[in-house]
Amino acid sequence: MIARAIVRGIHAALLAVAVAAMVQGCAAGRWVAGAPSAKTAPAEALLIRRCSGCHEIPNPDMMTADEWRASLVRMQRRMTLPASEWQALADMAGSDAGR
Repeated sequence: MIARAIVRGIHAALLAVAVAAMVQGCAAGRWVAGAPSAKTAPAEALLIRRCSGCHEIPNPDMMTADEWRASLVRMQRRMTLPASEWQALADMAGSDAGR
């Protein structure tokens, strides 16, 4: 009987530690690997936050403005973002000069 109570207490403590670790992990935000640093520009931070969860972070500078916008249109079919975030991502399209 006493042994069962001890085992139950240990299980409860381990469960509490696991839950606390999960909650703290969600709150850690900027300390999570791959999270944008405080020095990251807002548009770049948006790109990192919204894109890196599923695939490598795209580099808009490696595409023409039309290619970048076309990639955003493809992504709009796959995920929902506020219109302001889609616009901020679209604004990252570089000029086509030198391409």
